[in-house]
Amino acid sequence: MLHKTLIKFNSKNVFKILPVRFSALFINGSKATENFAFIVPHVDFPNLMKNKDMLQTMIIKRKSNYDLHKLENLWEVYNDLRNLKLQQEKSKSKLSKELSELLKLKNEGNEVEKFKIQINLIKENIKNLKSPLWSAEEAAMVEALNVPNLLHKLTPDQENNVIFQHKSPPSTTKNHNVVGKQKNLFKYVQNTHTLVYLLGDAALFELGSKFYFSDFLKRSKYIQFSNPDFVKSLVVEGCGVDHTDPTSTFILHHNDDTAFNKDKRLHLTGAGSLYSFLAYHTKNVIYGKVLPLKYFSLGRQYTPTGKEENHSLFNLSQSSAVQIFGVARDNNELDELLEEILCMVKTLFNELDYHYRLSYVAADKIHVWESLRVSIEMYSTSLKKYIEIGHLSLIGDFMSKRLLFTYTDNKEAKFPHILSGTILNIPKFLGCVLEQDEEFSIPDVFRVENWPKKVI
Repeated sequence: MLHKTLIKFNSKNVFKILPVRFSALFINGSKATENFAFIVPHVDFPNLMKNKDMLQTMIIKRKSNYDLHKLENLWEVYNDLRNLKLQQEKSKSKLSKELSELLKLKNEGNEVEKFKIQINLIKENIKNLKSPLWSAEEAAMVEALNVPNLLHKLTPDQENNVIFQHKSPPSTTKNHNVVGKQKNLFKYVQNTHTLVYLLGDAALFELGSKFYFSDFLKRSKYIQFSNPDFVKSLVVEGCGVDHTDPTSTFILHHNDDTAFNKDKRLHLTGAGSLYSFLAYHTKNVIYGKVLPLKYFSLGRQYTPTGKEENHSLFNLSQSSAVQIFGVARDNNELDELLEEILCMVKTLFNELDYHYRLSYVAADKIHVWESLRVSIEMYSTSLKKYIEIGHLSLIGDFMSKRLLFTYTDNKEAKFPHILSGTILNIPKFLGCVLEQDEEFSIPDVFRVENWPKKVI
Protein backbone atom coordinates (compact mmCIF):
# COMPACT_ATOMS: atom_id res chain seq x y z
CA MET A 1 0.00 0.00 0.00
CA LEU A 2 3.03 2.30 -0.27
CA HIS A 3 3.07 5.03 -2.89
CA LYS A 4 5.70 7.52 -3.94
CA THR A 5 5.17 10.91 -2.36
CA LEU A 6 4.07 13.52 -4.88
CA ILE A 7 4.63 17.22 -4.21
CA LYS A 8 3.24 20.15 -6.19
CA PHE A 9 4.48 23.67 -5.68
CA ASN A 10 2.67 26.85 -6.59
CA SER A 11 2.82 30.51 -5.58
CA LYS A 12 0.64 30.01 -2.49
CA ASN A 13 0.94 26.49 -1.12
CA VAL A 14 2.80 23.22 -1.14
CA PHE A 15 0.49 20.24 -1.62
CA LYS A 16 1.67 16.79 -0.63
CA ILE A 17 0.06 13.43 -1.23
CA LEU A 18 0.65 11.10 1.69
CA PRO A 19 2.85 8.08 0.96
CA VAL A 20 0.55 5.54 2.65
CA ARG A 21 -3.20 5.29 2.04
CA PHE A 22 -5.66 2.47 2.71
CA SER A 23 -8.94 2.05 0.89
CA ALA A 24 -10.93 -1.11 0.39
CA LEU A 25 -13.49 0.76 -1.68
CA PHE A 26 -11.33 2.48 -4.29
CA ILE A 27 -8.58 0.43 -5.96
CA ASN A 28 -6.53 1.77 -8.87
CA GLY A 29 -3.16 1.58 -10.59
CA SER A 30 -0.63 -0.98 -9.48
CA LYS A 31 -2.93 -2.10 -6.63
CA ALA A 32 -5.46 -3.25 -9.22
CA THR A 33 -2.99 -5.91 -10.40
CA GLU A 34 -2.73 -7.30 -6.85
CA ASN A 35 -6.35 -6.82 -5.71
CA PHE A 36 -9.54 -7.32 -7.65
CA ALA A 37 -11.52 -4.08 -7.88
CA PHE A 38 -15.09 -5.17 -7.13
CA ILE A 39 -16.53 -1.72 -7.69
CA VAL A 40 -15.53 1.81 -8.69
CA PRO A 41 -17.50 4.20 -6.45
CA HIS A 42 -19.35 7.03 -8.13
CA VAL A 43 -17.80 10.41 -7.26
CA ASP A 44 -19.13 13.47 -9.08
CA PHE A 45 -16.64 16.13 -7.95
CA PRO A 46 -17.95 19.06 -10.08
CA ASN A 47 -21.49 18.50 -8.83
CA LEU A 48 -20.23 18.07 -5.27
CA MET A 49 -18.48 21.44 -5.36
CA LYS A 50 -21.36 23.18 -7.11
CA ASN A 51 -22.90 23.92 -3.70
CA LYS A 52 -19.58 24.46 -1.94
CA ASP A 53 -20.87 27.15 0.44
CA MET A 54 -23.82 25.00 1.54
CA LEU A 55 -21.51 22.01 2.01
CA GLN A 56 -19.12 24.09 4.12
CA THR A 57 -22.03 25.32 6.27
CA MET A 58 -23.13 21.72 6.87
CA ILE A 59 -19.57 20.71 7.82
CA ILE A 60 -19.57 23.52 10.39
CA LYS A 61 -22.96 22.42 11.74
CA ARG A 62 -21.60 18.89 12.16
CA LYS A 63 -18.58 20.34 14.02
CA SER A 64 -16.48 18.25 11.69
CA ASN A 65 -12.79 18.85 11.09
CA TYR A 66 -13.14 17.91 7.42
CA ASP A 67 -11.03 20.23 5.24
CA LEU A 68 -12.86 21.11 2.03
CA HIS A 69 -9.91 23.22 0.87
CA LYS A 70 -7.65 20.18 1.09
CA LEU A 71 -10.03 18.24 -1.16
CA GLU A 72 -9.97 21.02 -3.75
CA ASN A 73 -6.16 21.08 -3.68
CA LEU A 74 -5.86 17.31 -4.08
CA TRP A 75 -8.35 17.29 -6.91
CA GLU A 76 -6.45 20.13 -8.62
CA VAL A 77 -3.20 18.12 -8.45
CA TYR A 78 -4.99 15.08 -9.88
CA ASN A 79 -6.59 17.10 -12.69
CA ASP A 80 -3.28 18.78 -13.59
CA LEU A 81 -1.49 15.44 -13.86
CA ARG A 82 -4.35 13.85 -15.78
CA ASN A 83 -4.43 16.76 -18.25
CA LEU A 84 -0.66 16.59 -18.63
CA LYS A 85 -0.87 12.88 -19.45
CA LEU A 86 -3.66 13.54 -21.96
CA GLN A 87 -1.55 16.27 -23.63
CA GLN A 88 1.40 13.90 -23.86
CA GLU A 89 -0.75 11.17 -25.38
CA LYS A 90 -2.22 13.65 -27.85
CA SER A 91 1.27 14.79 -28.87
CA LYS A 92 2.41 11.18 -29.25
CA SER A 93 -0.58 10.40 -31.43
CA LYS A 94 0.08 13.43 -33.62
CA LEU A 95 3.76 12.63 -34.05
CA SER A 96 3.02 8.96 -34.78
CA LYS A 97 0.62 10.01 -37.50
CA GLU A 98 3.17 12.33 -39.06
CA LEU A 99 5.84 9.64 -38.89
CA SER A 100 3.48 7.21 -40.58
CA GLU A 101 2.96 9.67 -43.44
CA LEU A 102 6.72 10.09 -43.87
CA LEU A 103 7.26 6.34 -43.98
CA LYS A 104 4.52 5.99 -46.60
CA LEU A 105 6.47 8.43 -48.77
CA LYS A 106 9.53 6.28 -48.11
CA ASN A 107 11.36 9.24 -46.62
CA GLU A 108 14.34 8.25 -44.56
CA GLY A 109 17.17 10.02 -42.82
CA ASN A 110 17.42 12.62 -40.06
CA GLU A 111 13.79 13.73 -40.14
CA VAL A 112 12.45 10.22 -39.54
CA GLU A 113 15.02 9.63 -36.79
CA LYS A 114 14.03 12.93 -35.19
CA PHE A 115 10.37 11.85 -35.02
CA LYS A 116 11.30 8.49 -33.49
CA ILE A 117 13.38 10.17 -30.78
CA GLN A 118 10.53 12.58 -29.95
CA ILE A 119 8.00 9.74 -29.73
CA ASN A 120 10.29 7.69 -27.48
CA LEU A 121 10.80 10.67 -25.16
CA ILE A 122 7.04 11.22 -24.91
CA LYS A 123 6.54 7.50 -24.17
CA GLU A 124 9.05 7.79 -21.35
CA ASN A 125 7.29 10.87 -20.00
CA ILE A 126 3.95 9.07 -20.02
CA LYS A 127 5.51 6.10 -18.24
CA ASN A 128 7.01 8.37 -15.59
CA LEU A 129 3.65 10.11 -15.07
CA LYS A 130 1.82 6.84 -14.40
CA SER A 131 2.86 6.31 -10.77
CA PRO A 132 2.33 9.90 -9.52
CA LEU A 133 -0.98 10.05 -11.39
CA TRP A 134 -2.20 6.90 -9.65
CA SER A 135 -1.12 8.30 -6.28
CA ALA A 136 -2.82 11.63 -6.99
CA GLU A 137 -6.00 9.90 -8.15
CA GLU A 138 -6.17 7.72 -5.04
CA ALA A 139 -5.48 10.66 -2.73
CA ALA A 140 -8.22 12.76 -4.35
CA MET A 141 -10.76 9.93 -4.50
CA VAL A 142 -10.22 8.78 -0.91
CA GLU A 143 -10.54 12.38 0.30
CA ALA A 144 -13.74 12.84 -1.76
CA LEU A 145 -15.18 9.64 -0.27
CA ASN A 146 -14.67 11.13 3.20
CA VAL A 147 -16.99 14.08 2.52
CA PRO A 148 -19.90 13.91 5.04
CA ASN A 149 -23.44 13.34 3.83
CA LEU A 150 -25.65 16.37 3.19
CA LEU A 151 -27.92 17.27 6.10
CA HIS A 152 -31.69 16.92 5.88
CA LYS A 153 -33.78 20.05 6.40
CA LEU A 154 -35.24 18.54 9.61
CA THR A 155 -31.86 17.95 11.25
CA PRO A 156 -31.50 20.45 14.16
CA ASP A 157 -28.46 22.73 14.18
CA GLN A 158 -27.65 22.43 17.90
CA GLU A 159 -29.93 20.62 20.36
CA ASN A 160 -32.03 17.50 19.81
CA ASN A 161 -35.63 18.26 18.91
CA VAL A 162 -38.28 16.12 20.67
CA ILE A 163 -41.12 15.52 18.20
CA PHE A 164 -43.26 13.04 20.18
CA GLN A 165 -43.58 11.74 23.75
CA HIS A 166 -45.74 9.01 25.24
CA LYS A 167 -46.55 9.25 28.96
CA SER A 168 -44.17 10.67 31.59
CA PRO A 169 -40.73 9.40 32.66
CA PRO A 170 -40.64 6.94 35.59
CA SER A 171 -40.03 8.51 39.01
CA THR A 172 -38.43 5.48 40.65
CA THR A 173 -34.74 5.04 41.47
CA LYS A 174 -34.50 1.44 40.28
CA ASN A 175 -31.39 -0.07 38.75
CA HIS A 176 -31.98 -2.77 36.13
CA ASN A 177 -29.00 -4.78 37.35
CA VAL A 178 -30.39 -4.94 40.89
CA VAL A 179 -33.85 -5.94 39.65
CA GLY A 180 -32.32 -8.50 37.27
CA LYS A 181 -30.30 -10.09 40.06
CA GLN A 182 -33.26 -10.23 42.43
CA LYS A 183 -35.46 -11.91 39.82
CA ASN A 184 -32.65 -14.00 38.29
CA LEU A 185 -33.33 -12.55 34.82
CA PHE A 186 -29.83 -12.46 33.35
CA LYS A 187 -26.25 -13.47 33.96
CA TYR A 188 -23.19 -11.62 32.70
CA VAL A 189 -20.41 -13.67 31.13
CA GLN A 190 -17.49 -14.03 33.53
CA ASN A 191 -14.52 -11.65 33.01
CA THR A 192 -16.46 -9.45 30.62
CA HIS A 193 -18.94 -6.61 31.02
CA THR A 194 -20.31 -6.69 27.49
CA LEU A 195 -21.86 -10.19 27.11
CA VAL A 196 -24.94 -11.52 28.93
CA TYR A 197 -27.20 -14.55 29.10
CA LEU A 198 -30.92 -13.80 29.44
CA LEU A 199 -32.77 -16.20 31.77
CA GLY A 200 -36.38 -17.06 32.56
CA ASP A 201 -38.84 -14.23 31.91
CA ALA A 202 -36.09 -12.09 30.34
CA ALA A 203 -35.51 -14.76 27.68
CA LEU A 204 -39.26 -14.95 27.05
CA PHE A 205 -39.32 -11.13 26.89
CA GLU A 206 -36.65 -11.20 24.17
CA LEU A 207 -38.42 -13.82 22.06
CA GLY A 208 -41.82 -12.23 22.60
CA SER A 209 -40.60 -8.81 21.50
CA LYS A 210 -39.12 -10.30 18.32
CA PHE A 211 -42.35 -12.06 17.43
CA TYR A 212 -44.46 -8.98 18.24
CA PHE A 213 -42.38 -6.70 16.00
CA SER A 214 -41.93 -9.21 13.17
CA ASP A 215 -45.65 -10.05 13.07
CA PHE A 216 -46.56 -6.35 12.85
CA LEU A 217 -43.95 -5.69 10.14
CA LYS A 218 -45.14 -8.62 8.04
CA ARG A 219 -48.74 -7.38 8.29
CA SER A 220 -47.42 -3.99 7.16
CA LYS A 221 -46.07 -5.60 3.96
CA TYR A 222 -42.40 -5.68 5.06
CA ILE A 223 -40.35 -8.60 3.73
CA GLN A 224 -38.17 -10.48 6.19
CA PHE A 225 -34.50 -10.93 5.21
CA SER A 226 -31.98 -13.48 6.42
CA ASN A 227 -28.68 -11.59 6.39
CA PRO A 228 -25.06 -12.72 6.87
CA ASP A 229 -23.20 -12.07 10.11
CA PHE A 230 -19.97 -11.18 8.27
CA VAL A 231 -19.25 -8.54 5.63
CA LYS A 232 -16.15 -7.51 3.69
CA SER A 233 -14.06 -4.42 4.30
CA LEU A 234 -15.28 -2.70 1.14
CA VAL A 235 -18.88 -2.86 2.41
CA VAL A 236 -17.88 -1.31 5.75
CA GLU A 237 -16.05 1.53 4.00
CA GLY A 238 -18.92 1.83 1.53
CA CYS A 239 -21.20 2.53 4.48
CA GLY A 240 -19.00 5.49 5.43
CA VAL A 241 -17.18 3.75 8.30
CA ASP A 242 -13.42 3.35 8.75
CA HIS A 243 -12.79 -0.32 7.96
CA THR A 244 -9.42 -0.27 9.77
CA ASP A 245 -10.83 1.09 13.06
CA PRO A 246 -11.24 -1.71 15.68
CA THR A 247 -13.61 0.51 17.70
CA SER A 248 -16.10 0.67 14.81
CA THR A 249 -16.47 -3.02 13.92
CA PHE A 250 -15.13 -6.37 15.07
CA ILE A 251 -12.35 -7.28 12.61
CA LEU A 252 -11.21 -10.85 12.00
CA HIS A 253 -7.41 -11.01 12.27
CA HIS A 254 -4.98 -13.55 10.87
CA ASN A 255 -3.41 -15.83 13.46
CA ASP A 256 -0.23 -16.52 11.50
CA ASP A 257 2.64 -14.14 10.82
CA THR A 258 2.18 -14.03 7.06
CA ALA A 259 1.50 -10.69 5.42
CA PHE A 260 -2.16 -9.80 5.10
CA ASN A 261 -4.10 -7.07 3.34
CA LYS A 262 -5.88 -4.61 5.65
CA ASP A 263 -8.37 -3.89 2.87
CA LYS A 264 -9.46 -7.53 2.43
CA ARG A 265 -10.70 -8.64 5.83
CA LEU A 266 -13.99 -9.85 7.24
CA HIS A 267 -15.96 -7.92 9.85
CA LEU A 268 -18.40 -9.41 12.36
CA THR A 269 -21.39 -7.05 12.24
CA GLY A 270 -24.40 -9.33 12.70
CA ALA A 271 -27.48 -10.19 10.67
CA GLY A 272 -29.41 -7.35 12.32
CA SER A 273 -27.16 -4.61 10.94
CA LEU A 274 -27.19 -2.09 8.11
CA TYR A 275 -23.91 -3.51 6.79
CA SER A 276 -25.52 -6.88 6.07
CA PHE A 277 -28.31 -5.32 4.01
CA LEU A 278 -25.80 -3.28 1.99
CA ALA A 279 -23.66 -6.37 1.40
CA TYR A 280 -26.60 -7.90 -0.47
CA HIS A 281 -27.34 -4.74 -2.49
CA THR A 282 -23.76 -3.80 -3.43
CA LYS A 283 -23.37 -3.54 -7.21
CA ASN A 284 -27.00 -4.61 -7.53
CA VAL A 285 -29.42 -3.32 -10.17
CA ILE A 286 -33.18 -3.41 -9.57
CA TYR A 287 -36.19 -2.34 -11.60
CA GLY A 288 -37.63 1.06 -10.66
CA LYS A 289 -41.17 -0.34 -10.75
CA VAL A 290 -40.52 -2.45 -7.60
CA LEU A 291 -39.74 0.64 -5.48
CA PRO A 292 -40.18 1.42 -2.67
CA LEU A 293 -38.63 -1.67 -1.07
CA LYS A 294 -39.46 -2.48 2.57
CA TYR A 295 -37.32 -5.08 4.35
CA PHE A 296 -36.56 -6.08 7.93
CA SER A 297 -34.34 -8.57 9.72
CA LEU A 298 -34.18 -10.14 13.18
CA GLY A 299 -30.72 -10.95 14.40
CA ARG A 300 -27.64 -10.02 16.33
CA GLN A 301 -25.73 -6.78 16.24
CA TYR A 302 -22.05 -6.88 17.14
CA THR A 303 -20.58 -3.53 18.16
CA PRO A 304 -17.30 -2.85 19.97
CA THR A 305 -18.01 -1.04 23.23
CA GLY A 306 -15.84 0.91 25.63
CA LYS A 307 -14.59 -0.78 28.78
CA GLU A 308 -16.81 0.00 31.77
CA GLU A 309 -16.33 -0.99 35.39
CA ASN A 310 -19.98 -1.95 35.92
CA HIS A 311 -22.19 -4.48 34.19
CA SER A 312 -24.96 -2.91 32.11
CA LEU A 313 -27.52 -3.94 29.51
CA PHE A 314 -26.85 -0.53 27.95
CA ASN A 315 -23.27 -1.39 26.99
CA LEU A 316 -23.30 -4.82 25.37
CA SER A 317 -21.15 -5.77 22.41
CA GLN A 318 -23.73 -8.37 21.31
CA SER A 319 -27.42 -7.46 21.12
CA SER A 320 -30.59 -8.85 19.62
CA ALA A 321 -32.21 -6.29 17.35
CA VAL A 322 -34.95 -5.57 14.83
CA GLN A 323 -33.46 -3.80 11.80
CA ILE A 324 -35.41 -2.24 8.94
CA PHE A 325 -34.20 -1.25 5.48
CA GLY A 326 -36.14 0.89 3.02
CA VAL A 327 -35.29 1.91 -0.55
CA ALA A 328 -36.98 4.77 -2.43
CA ARG A 329 -36.64 6.50 -5.80
CA ASP A 330 -35.84 9.97 -4.48
CA ASN A 331 -35.84 12.21 -1.41
CA ASN A 332 -39.58 12.91 -1.60
CA GLU A 333 -40.49 9.23 -1.62
CA LEU A 334 -37.96 8.63 1.17
CA ASP A 335 -39.59 11.33 3.34
CA GLU A 336 -42.97 9.66 2.79
CA LEU A 337 -41.47 6.33 3.81
CA LEU A 338 -40.05 7.92 6.97
CA GLU A 339 -43.46 9.28 7.95
CA GLU A 340 -45.01 5.87 7.39
CA ILE A 341 -42.39 4.16 9.58
CA LEU A 342 -42.72 6.79 12.33
CA CYS A 343 -46.46 6.10 12.47
CA MET A 344 -45.70 2.40 12.64
CA VAL A 345 -43.17 2.93 15.48
CA LYS A 346 -45.74 4.94 17.46
CA THR A 347 -48.32 2.20 17.04
CA LEU A 348 -45.88 -0.50 18.17
CA PHE A 349 -44.61 1.33 21.27
CA ASN A 350 -47.93 2.93 22.27
CA GLU A 351 -49.39 -0.57 22.51
CA LEU A 352 -46.68 -1.47 25.04
CA ASP A 353 -47.61 1.65 27.03
CA TYR A 354 -44.15 2.49 28.42
CA HIS A 355 -42.82 6.03 28.47
CA TYR A 356 -40.73 6.82 25.38
CA ARG A 357 -40.00 9.73 23.09
CA LEU A 358 -38.92 10.41 19.50
CA SER A 359 -36.27 13.04 18.76
CA TYR A 360 -34.51 14.51 15.77
CA VAL A 361 -30.80 14.30 16.64
CA ALA A 362 -28.61 17.41 16.31
CA ALA A 363 -26.20 17.72 13.37
CA ASP A 364 -23.06 17.37 15.50
CA LYS A 365 -24.26 14.10 17.06
CA ILE A 366 -25.14 12.08 13.93
CA HIS A 367 -22.82 9.87 11.87
CA VAL A 368 -21.07 11.22 8.78
CA TRP A 369 -23.23 8.96 6.59
CA GLU A 370 -26.52 10.12 8.09
CA SER A 371 -28.63 12.92 6.68
CA LEU A 372 -31.22 12.75 9.48
CA ARG A 373 -31.46 10.58 12.60
CA VAL A 374 -34.63 9.95 14.58
CA SER A 375 -33.84 8.58 18.02
CA ILE A 376 -36.25 6.30 19.92
CA GLU A 377 -35.48 6.87 23.60
CA MET A 378 -36.54 5.62 27.01
CA TYR A 379 -35.53 7.05 30.38
CA SER A 380 -33.06 5.21 32.59
CA THR A 381 -33.60 5.96 36.27
CA SER A 382 -30.23 4.43 37.21
CA LEU A 383 -28.25 6.65 34.81
CA LYS A 384 -30.69 9.56 35.10
CA LYS A 385 -30.67 10.13 31.36
CA TYR A 386 -32.37 8.95 28.18
CA ILE A 387 -31.10 5.79 26.48
CA GLU A 388 -31.48 5.25 22.75
CA ILE A 389 -33.29 1.92 22.35
CA GLY A 390 -33.71 2.36 18.61
CA HIS A 391 -33.28 4.80 15.75
CA LEU A 392 -34.12 5.58 12.13
CA SER A 393 -31.53 7.01 9.73
CA LEU A 394 -32.11 8.79 6.44
CA ILE A 395 -29.10 8.11 4.22
CA GLY A 396 -30.26 9.32 0.82
CA ASP A 397 -28.05 8.23 -2.10
CA PHE A 398 -24.83 8.53 -0.06
CA MET A 399 -24.24 4.76 0.21
CA SER A 400 -25.82 3.71 -3.08
CA LYS A 401 -23.31 5.89 -4.98
CA ARG A 402 -20.39 4.45 -3.04
CA LEU A 403 -21.50 0.82 -3.48
CA LEU A 404 -23.04 1.17 -6.96
CA PHE A 405 -26.54 0.17 -5.91
CA THR A 406 -28.77 1.35 -8.78
CA TYR A 407 -32.25 1.08 -10.26
CA THR A 408 -33.37 1.48 -13.87
CA ASP A 409 -35.85 4.16 -14.90
CA ASN A 410 -36.61 4.51 -18.64
CA LYS A 411 -33.40 2.61 -19.43
CA GLU A 412 -31.41 5.06 -17.30
CA ALA A 413 -29.42 3.98 -14.25
CA LYS A 414 -30.19 5.99 -11.12
CA PHE A 415 -29.08 5.80 -7.49
CA PRO A 416 -31.88 4.96 -5.01
CA HIS A 417 -32.30 6.66 -1.65
CA ILE A 418 -31.97 4.57 1.49
CA LEU A 419 -33.54 4.59 4.94
CA SER A 420 -32.47 2.17 7.64
CA GLY A 421 -32.47 1.80 11.38
CA THR A 422 -32.65 -0.39 14.45
CA ILE A 423 -36.23 0.10 15.57
CA LEU A 424 -35.58 -2.04 18.64
CA ASN A 425 -32.41 -2.91 20.55
CA ILE A 426 -33.80 -5.57 22.90
CA PRO A 427 -31.22 -5.51 25.77
CA LYS A 428 -31.41 -1.70 26.05
CA PHE A 429 -35.20 -1.88 25.89
CA LEU A 430 -35.28 -4.56 28.60
CA GLY A 431 -32.95 -2.50 30.82
CA CYS A 432 -35.28 0.51 30.63
CA VAL A 433 -38.40 -1.64 31.21
CA LEU A 434 -36.86 -3.08 34.39
CA GLU A 435 -36.48 0.47 35.71
CA GLN A 436 -40.14 1.42 35.25
CA ASP A 437 -42.30 2.37 38.25
CA GLU A 438 -44.38 -0.80 37.90
CA GLU A 439 -43.20 -4.26 38.94
CA PHE A 440 -41.62 -6.05 35.98
CA SER A 441 -43.85 -8.43 34.06
CA ILE A 442 -43.90 -9.66 30.50
CA PRO A 443 -46.26 -7.48 28.38
CA ASP A 444 -49.36 -9.35 27.23
CA VAL A 445 -48.40 -9.05 23.55
CA PHE A 446 -45.04 -10.71 24.34
CA ARG A 447 -46.53 -13.71 26.15
CA VAL A 448 -46.17 -17.24 24.78
CA GLU A 449 -49.87 -17.57 24.02
CA ASN A 450 -49.55 -14.69 21.56
CA TRP A 451 -46.56 -16.13 19.73
CA PRO A 452 -47.09 -17.42 16.15
CA LYS A 453 -48.65 -20.89 16.23
CA LYS A 454 -45.91 -22.44 14.08
CA VAL A 455 -43.32 -21.36 16.70
CA ILE A 456 -45.24 -22.84 19.62
